[in-house]
Amino acid sequence: MMMETIMSRSLRMMFSGGVALGIGILAQPAIAQQSTDTTTAQQVQRVEITGSSIKRIVKEGALPVQVLTQADIKKTGATSVTDLIQNLPAMQGFATASTSVNGGGGGVTNAALHALPAQYTLVLLDGVRLAPQGTTNPTVNLESIPLDAIERVEILTDGASALYGSDAIAGVVNFILKKNKTDGDAYVTGQDPQHSGGRSWSAGISKGFGDLDKDNYNVLLSYSHDEQKALEASQRSFSAQGGKIPFSANGQNYIFNQTSINNAPANLVINSALPSDPNGLNPITSESNPYLIANGNCGSNANSYVHNTTCRFNYSATVQDIPSSQRDSGLAKATFNINENTTAWATMLVSRYAMTAQYAPSAQPFGITPQSYPSLYSTYVQPVLNATGTQITAANGGNATAYFRTVGMGGRTDDYQTDAHHFSAGISSTVAGWDLNGVLTISNSVEKDTSAGGYGNFNEFNALVASGAYDPFMNTGVAALQGAEITGQLLQKNTSNDNTIKVGAQHNLFEMQGGMSIISLGADFQHTSFQEQYNPLLLANSGYASQPAGAAGTNSVLGGSTAQAPFFASRNNEGLFGEWLLPITKTLEGNIAGRYDSYSKVYSGYIFETTALGGAQLPNADVGNSFSKATYKLSLRFTPIDSLLFRGSYGTGFKAPSLLDIAQTPTYANSTAGTYACPFNTPASCSGGTAANPVQYDLLQSGNPNNGSSGLKAEDSTQWTLGFRVEPGFGLTAGLDLWNVKITNQVLAAGIPEQVGFANPQLYSYLFVNPYQDPVGHYTTIAFNQVPLNGGVANYQGIDWDFAEKLKTPVGPLALAWNGTYMLKQNYTFQTNGPVLTDLGAFGPDNSVVFRVQMRAIASLTTGNFTNNLSANYKTGYQDQNYPVTDGSVQVVNADGSTTAVNYTGHVGSYTTFDWQGRYDYSKVLNFTAGIKNLFDKNPPLSLVNAGGGNQVGYDGRYTDPLGRAFYLTGHYKF
Repeated sequence: MMMETIMSRSLRMMFSGGVALGIGILAQPAIAQQSTDTTTAQQVQRVEITGSSIKRIVKEGALPVQVLTQADIKKTGATSVTDLIQNLPAMQGFATASTSVNGGGGGVTNAALHALPAQYTLVLLDGVRLAPQGTTNPTVNLESIPLDAIERVEILTDGASALYGSDAIAGVVNFILKKNKTDGDAYVTGQDPQHSGGRSWSAGISKGFGDLDKDNYNVLLSYSHDEQKALEASQRSFSAQGGKIPFSANGQNYIFNQTSINNAPANLVINSALPSDPNGLNPITSESNPYLIANGNCGSNANSYVHNTTCRFNYSATVQDIPSSQRDSGLAKATFNINENTTAWATMLVSRYAMTAQYAPSAQPFGITPQSYPSLYSTYVQPVLNATGTQITAANGGNATAYFRTVGMGGRTDDYQTDAHHFSAGISSTVAGWDLNGVLTISNSVEKDTSAGGYGNFNEFNALVASGAYDPFMNTGVAALQGAEITGQLLQKNTSNDNTIKVGAQHNLFEMQGGMSIISLGADFQHTSFQEQYNPLLLANSGYASQPAGAAGTNSVLGGSTAQAPFFASRNNEGLFGEWLLPITKTLEGNIAGRYDSYSKVYSGYIFETTALGGAQLPNADVGNSFSKATYKLSLRFTPIDSLLFRGSYGTGFKAPSLLDIAQTPTYANSTAGTYACPFNTPASCSGGTAANPVQYDLLQSGNPNNGSSGLKAEDSTQWTLGFRVEPGFGLTAGLDLWNVKITNQVLAAGIPEQVGFANPQLYSYLFVNPYQDPVGHYTTIAFNQVPLNGGVANYQGIDWDFAEKLKTPVGPLALAWNGTYMLKQNYTFQTNGPVLTDLGAFGPDNSVVFRVQMRAIASLTTGNFTNNLSANYKTGYQDQNYPVTDGSVQVVNADGSTTAVNYTGHVGSYTTFDWQGRYDYSKVLNFTAGIKNLFDKNPPLSLVNAGGGNQVGYDGRYTDPLGRAFYLTGHYKF
């Protein structure tokens, strides 16, 4: 969709609830301006608004669109697009920067409307698509969009698949770039938290040349740079304790212990059996720490402590709450009037976003046999077998495992770099009464992950241990570990391309009682591709033909993924769409939109034989199913009087599975996030997992390349809205929209969550590989395969509201605004006819939380050259992650000081923060803004979550801000 940005004063009133989202003054809706709009229509250029392909004079419509103007954006104090979008009340379910701290975020942040997963929210730049990023559910990385280049943001909070395509089920976020600027802007912003860590600053400059109306051309150039310093978990009281947290609830004292058995010095876990039990029917497990036995302590590392007969590591005390980052963005946009009826434009956006995320040293258990480590076996394993009178044999399934952590190499550090290159060009013209337009978009995104510390070469580490240069049990020879480190190596490179050609035509059909009936028709062609490339160390151990030859084929990255396979896939999509505007009467207007999409099968460049020894590479081929669907949207707008508007819509949508959902080769996906007791009655193959000492297991991840009924189906959706807007006068305006989205055949790209699988091992037994040979440590364990599947039905329902009032006071005009979202329903199933699950008001089975209420209230007072804004932000509390007694993570403190494991589900309190901002206009060209975020220095509420986000423990970094009170100052100069 090509956007026009020459807006009348009505732009701030945007159709369908065009409100400045509770940031400054809520814009007056256009319903009170209809007579003015009618009389001045010839002076107001028709524009295309997000949610419709028809250009028309801006006024209230039938779909709910929220608008953030440039002035509104500045009032938030936001320093990035991520900060701006993810703090809106309508946004829930997105990926934050904190998820990149060993949580799979990979440096990506995104947008998610109404608690639907982020892949259902379409993000556009000037109405055209951007290349997505990420591996599980690719989405547009908000960090690749420069905030300084944005003129406004339009947010359609209703499904729009019938117009934009299959990935707009939740709605659309459209970033509109600056255009036709002739002046220059320069700014610099600095933010400094009251507590240590987390400083940030940004600066930018932009300049326009040529007036489009006078000179028939305009060129805009813009550049910005910003930096965010890291915030360590140790720098905040609520995260400094890591995974050992004493707390009280309901008059009882507890201890939360989310630490790891992987430690340095290493723990030794032996599964064996008596000679009288040759088949291991009654296995015996021994857990010990040789260093602890010899020295009576766990060494000098403050994060290693004694736990029964072992030493455990407090890994979450070593991570970051916020990773460091920096961004450079450049924009060039040119617009030309070829003649009075024809305009051409081109945009080039280039950005580089770099994030450095650091977390705990690598957890690396490995098996010990007389063949692999004869010295370790004779020194540490055999004495235990002698003392217990047991033995390890192939028949009894016994094993010995060192639960080790590479503390001597330091914390693992990833440098994530995202290079985005986005080019779009278009032309629009009027020919014989038809408004014609065409747009070409070439969008490319390259994401790189480079090791910056803490990772090691397993073969080199293995040689150090085998030679005795390093003893993992006594932790001697630590300096030698530095020789096994890998730093500065490119681990993974992902390349995403999204190329689109779109054409459209609009024509007036006939005059109706309420005005001109207009039809819009269009077609688009989209080619998408995604490629994953890996360091040879990560390709090792896969068993596929891509595995390196010789000894390198059994090597791996200590602390990283392994057994990976290269990936390349592409797909074409053709779409036809149309829209018909029907102004039935002066007070009643209808709109009909429809679209037909046809997705080809996925072309896979890497297909491997997964059953034959050697994993031979097969010829490239099309895999999975093809998908096609017709969708539609019906909407009505009724204004019985000028100050009252009713609106409603009903539509259908569908979403094709992603390239990775279909074509990804089954690969090792690292260890589980949580620790679990052995899920089966075969503890000899659980590598030490017992109820008393739960451990981490392995995860596998794959696509579903089957076709027909055994392949993935497309998701179908229905959505509807019903709302009203009222403007009774006296500066008051209010609106409310009830919305509903239902998705059937929902694709669970990440498969069944590990917590669900391990809690129901019999139900999901087909997803377990038992026993499984860990490709890094080469020990026997269990693997859980997370295969994409159609999970059944998902339902989302809620109410969006906004309220605003303008008042005159003796000291100046006062504007009040209040908006928010109330969730009525959110539920889903993992399989057809399966149990109905929910995240609403609780940490759910998919490791997410949906807040019942999110809202923001703002008061803005202008006195002469000074403007003060005070805002309040609120989220309701929720039920925290459950820990069953068998997990052992939560223990009640008894009267005698002893502890007992209990079943525990805590409550996370509501979260309210206040922000203040003051602006002083020194002159027409120079102003200064000072502000305080989190005015009362509110800490995040206690949460015992250990899954779904990053490695932070003690709070949930996805839903709260760990910075605390932060001061910022901005200077802005126009020239």
